[in-house]
Amino acid sequence: MKKYVIGSISIIAIFIFAILNILQESDHSTTNKEVISDTVQSPSPEQQVENLEAFTRVYGYVRYFHPSDEAEQIDWMKFAMHGTEYVLQAKDTNELKEKLEELFLPIAPTIQVYQEGEVVRNSFEYVDTKESSLKYVAWQHLGKATSLYNGYLYKKEKIIFNDTSSTEKLFESLPSPGDAISESIKSSLKVKIPLVLYTDGEKTLGTTEQTSQKLDELVAYMKEIKSDHDTTELRTRLAGMTILWNDIQHFYPYFEEINVDWLQELSSFTRKALDTKNKEEYSALINFMTEKLDDGHISYNNRNWVHNYRLPFTVDIADKHLVITSSLDDLPYEVGDVIVSINGKSADEYLLESQQEFSGSPQTKELISLQALEYGKKDETLLLEIQRNGENHSFEVPYGFPKKRLSNFPVIEEKVIEMEEGIYYVNTLKVSYDDLIPHLDNLAKAKGVIFEFRGYPERDVSPLLSHLTSQTVQSPHFFREQLLYPDHKKLAGYNEEGRWIIEPNTPKFNGKVVFLTNANAISAPETILGVVEDNQLGYIVGQPTAGSNGSINDIILPGNLKVMFTGMKVVKGDGSPHHLIGIQPTHEVERTIEGVKKRKDEYIEKAIEVIND
Repeated sequence: MKKYVIGSISIIAIFIFAILNILQESDHSTTNKEVISDTVQSPSPEQQVENLEAFTRVYGYVRYFHPSDEAEQIDWMKFAMHGTEYVLQAKDTNELKEKLEELFLPIAPTIQVYQEGEVVRNSFEYVDTKESSLKYVAWQHLGKATSLYNGYLYKKEKIIFNDTSSTEKLFESLPSPGDAISESIKSSLKVKIPLVLYTDGEKTLGTTEQTSQKLDELVAYMKEIKSDHDTTELRTRLAGMTILWNDIQHFYPYFEEINVDWLQELSSFTRKALDTKNKEEYSALINFMTEKLDDGHISYNNRNWVHNYRLPFTVDIADKHLVITSSLDDLPYEVGDVIVSINGKSADEYLLESQQEFSGSPQTKELISLQALEYGKKDETLLLEIQRNGENHSFEVPYGFPKKRLSNFPVIEEKVIEMEEGIYYVNTLKVSYDDLIPHLDNLAKAKGVIFEFRGYPERDVSPLLSHLTSQTVQSPHFFREQLLYPDHKKLAGYNEEGRWIIEPNTPKFNGKVVFLTNANAISAPETILGVVEDNQLGYIVGQPTAGSNGSINDIILPGNLKVMFTGMKVVKGDGSPHHLIGIQPTHEVERTIEGVKKRKDEYIEKAIEVIND
């Protein structure tokens, strides 16, 4: 019973109030018991995991594949925040079912959430299918359509069947009228969601007066959710996991190439999300999820380790050791010093642990772990054990602002330079094709030309390929997935528009052509090198490229975290995989400690050797 402060209230008023209170408690005894039960019987951790997994699954199906008009009124980021918080307290499967219906029926009135063994009704039993004016509507996806940068590549359209006034189809395939998904979303709970709806030309059918009212209430409620997405709130972090998981589950094009069952991983992602306490742990969760995708675009564009402070030297692998490759002057570290241990761990162990934080091919993971080592935070130091001439030395190395730009390889300042008689080096990372036009005649007559591709060109240099061939050649294949169904099921096909067609141009280079590369070459330079590899337009010297090509997609998650991933499938000209493999060198180069000490660029030395052979 509640306790009341009497104060100066009259005895009669007290008596009347007491009688009314007893009646009120009698009328609402069940509600009060439920409130007490909620307080005492909070969901078990395993039940909370099931609740969030079920919500996450239905969220993606409805958001991306259910074509109701109501779904287009939803702020899906805010809905993810609201929904994860709302289902979290469901104590059992029955209550979870109720909460999912309360959340999704206003948005998708024709979906059904049901228990194993329940009879599932026809979602359109109320519709007169003989009505000739009715048409069908469904979603088509060409990749993921919400990319900030590549909306012209990735598209989605709601297509009305048999309506000449409808938006033009993205591709020919369409789902069949009556198509729906029936999925087990957790334990004995299932969901049936139509992928095709009836429309009378003005609205999709299925809405009721009740669902319409609930939708208005839901939209109004979400307007009150703050847009700053404070990562101290658990719902922000849970929503981030939900959105990221779905974008990858339905639109990542490389599941056939990587060893991960993304659906099975949802449980571990959910548990980790529930354990997060702050923004740092939220970021760690995102890294944990994306590392499993083996996608170099993720690690390349979302490097949480980049800071304004760095070590006073650079490092690389030489003779299978971690070696200092350049250093600021007047410091006790020397070029060629071998780093034996870092903060008490062997260098190999330290780098291997660091690689687990990043996504990509093995060559990309190694490269980024080396770059990550070079960067740190203000006042941070590393305890290094360094071996020099057979003796070990210990140093406490602070991160600071570099006094000058350091390079992992000896620097060549000139954009185009004759390395020795008849052999030219072109720094393709710093020039444009227009910069090369005055040099084309000399380069065409040269004994050999070395093009630099150990990195990402600042400007487009792809037209140079036209001077290396006497016939029309093509680039690798660029595939955008044509999607009608979730979970990559029943893929409609691929769109291959955009493949490069390269016509020959004059002057044609007559000498040998060599391309220098390593894992720093990712995406666009891999397309250029792919043309070279597929059509044997030159020699490739160095190490394999990153093995991550294809235009990127991006997601803004609650908390204003941006994640990028490869949105397009790229395969080599012969149809073999590019992802994780990259462009393979015709002549491999391994750096040596002796070469590092003597400030040699062993890649260029090998290229000259190939030309002179």
